[in-house]
Amino acid sequence: MIRKTFGLILSVMLILSIVWLSGCENVIDTLTTVPPDDGMPETLKVGLIHPYPNYTSFGKGATLAQVEINGADGVLGMKVELIYKQEETDTVVDSATALIEEEKVVAILGPLFSSHAVKVGPVSTVPVLLGATRSEVTAEETDPNDLMFLVAGSNVLQAKLLAKVVVEELEAKTAAMIWQDMDVYSEGFVQSFKTSFETLGGNVVVEETYAGNDVTMFDMQLTAVKEANPDVLLLASFPGAVPRIMQQARDMGITSTFIGSDGWDDPLISTTLDDNTNVDGYYCTNLDPAALDFISAYTEEYGSVDGIAAAGYDALYLLKMAIESVGSTDDATAIRDAIAAITDYQGATSISSFDMNRNPVKSVGVRQIVDGVPQDDIIEAVPE
Repeated sequence: MIRKTFGLILSVMLILSIVWLSGCENVIDTLTTVPPDDGMPETLKVGLIHPYPNYTSFGKGATLAQVEINGADGVLGMKVELIYKQEETDTVVDSATALIEEEKVVAILGPLFSSHAVKVGPVSTVPVLLGATRSEVTAEETDPNDLMFLVAGSNVLQAKLLAKVVVEELEAKTAAMIWQDMDVYSEGFVQSFKTSFETLGGNVVVEETYAGNDVTMFDMQLTAVKEANPDVLLLASFPGAVPRIMQQARDMGITSTFIGSDGWDDPLISTTLDDNTNVDGYYCTNLDPAALDFISAYTEEYGSVDGIAAAGYDALYLLKMAIESVGSTDDATAIRDAIAAITDYQGATSISSFDMNRNPVKSVGVRQIVDGVPQDDIIEAVPE
């Protein structure tokens, strides 16, 4: 009798803990399941690393793909289980290691930031499909096992297109650049832009950095910009800082056209300030999806869609295709090779192929922000 009562108490406690844990993360269910003893797990464990509360659309895109895949018999008969870890600078390596060694995931989706991706590469023994965009994160020194893939368009592709728009559409001849110091993503984007802009005949007249995304004053950087009076001001960082720089630039009388990267693609770009006047009317690269079925399904479930959501969605589908091509989950290298061999992928976005550095060959757009929302592409880069 005591044993039955104790078992009942344990069951109730388990149910209550599941209910409580389910409410802790509103993007995905973070619980894991216990595989059966027949050698074939009933779930396919996939790690998911993304930040919170910003850029959560990466996880939502992956979750939408999970629901669709599980509704269509899963992967090799297994249901996909996403195991979530919050993306943080100090713990991202520990999170990736725990997913691989303790959870035994077959692959990891994310992280989203390039500065975190370069930390994960050296410790990963499974394929990693990134939300990051700096092409150098897949270099040998940061990805010694050649397991990391970019899913979204690389910084190089985005920056090349932005430079083309700035020169040909905006007729700009001079540019200033401000970015977050020691940030892998930001530095990669500005250097790629500088190379492309100068190749097209432009001249970068100011290069300034700031210490972190929580900086609120940019007087020193903007004083240099005001003195140079460039045609465009590139802000290649994140929404927390970007709107503040815009506002202070206008307060100082700077009239340069603001341009930026896909790092702007977050609701904070239009909610950081009480007045969005200084945010609107300017241009950034954008990785918005083209597939109408995905757009419809995502907006019905989560609201407005963005390119980060598309990357999460495509990452899981690319993994599914690779595993089914290999026919098992036993060999990480074989799965890696299968991902690299994918061509003419059609998902939330289109990927023609992966290049030798495991960067996707795909198109991106440059869009204008109006009322805090990116508008239709003014130009699109077609993969060469």
